[in-house]
Amino acid sequence: MKMRMTCLALLLCLLLTACGGKEPDSQGRTSLLGEAAGLEEEEVLVTVDGREVPAWRYLYWLAWTCGQMRERYESSGTVLDWDTPVSGGTLAQYVKDQALADTVLYAVVENLAEKAGYASSEEVGAKAALPDMGLDEAQMAQLEDVGRMYGWLYDRYCAGEGSLTPTQEELEAYGKTGGFLTLDRILIPAGEDREAARQRASEVFSRLNGAEDQGAAFSALAAEGGDQVGPRTLAPDSAELDGELLAAARELQAGQCSGILETQEGFSILRRLETDPEALKEPYFDDRLLDLAEAAEVTTAPAYDG
Repeated sequence: MKMRMTCLALLLCLLLTACGGKEPDSQGRTSLLGEAAGLEEEEVLVTVDGREVPAWRYLYWLAWTCGQMRERYESSGTVLDWDTPVSGGTLAQYVKDQALADTVLYAVVENLAEKAGYASSEEVGAKAALPDMGLDEAQMAQLEDVGRMYGWLYDRYCAGEGSLTPTQEELEAYGKTGGFLTLDRILIPAGEDREAARQRASEVFSRLNGAEDQGAAFSALAAEGGDQVGPRTLAPDSAELDGELLAAARELQAGQCSGILETQEGFSILRRLETDPEALKEPYFDDRLLDLAEAAEVTTAPAYDG
């Protein structure tokens, strides 16, 4: 099963956002879900590489995933039908599989951290801001601790410790096979006068082509346009850049500039750069976690099928 990056983003959220705890609520939504499923919250529903996972964790992710799907359908003005056919089954089966994927990923993080010697008493990170699905204080604390485990593993990884740390050669190979792009961009927004922006883009392009040091000129012109971010490394499915621009960027060689590219946003000139392996460390870490989650030995209790 292919894991989602959303779950990793929530792990990061556990570290970065502070909020207060909640009082236990016997009528919370997680308890109601347990009732509806005919399950005790602490009943073992899933086992991941030998780690027993209580039903409430899976039900939490199932409720969250259903909520995300419902919001997506509402925002598109489409009627939600859980029997809708999708790849691999119905929409209902899809959200069930995604909830299991998230549950497995959290268990894998716990297994890795405990094997590496993590101690839950360590002060690493703040309290969490999880989506409100009716967790009580004890349940919230467990998920908060998984967020701290993730941060602890990542800190060790950045320090060159732990089993997930790659060699330089592995990072370089990952960048090539993973389809990452490092780009600098000059953007002339269309604004209210597209023709004026078009003319401005032509002027910028002429200045760029007439420069002795095209790299330095490109950076200066990008800054003139208000883009102070500088070069950025993008994953193949990045939403940071228009799809047409990404496609054009893939045709460039390192050090090469594009022509003037027009999109709804305005006029862009791209410059492709060599990807610095250091910029790949974070996505490599997350992808390794996802790979381990996919490879985990997962067994479900008979109640899961219901």
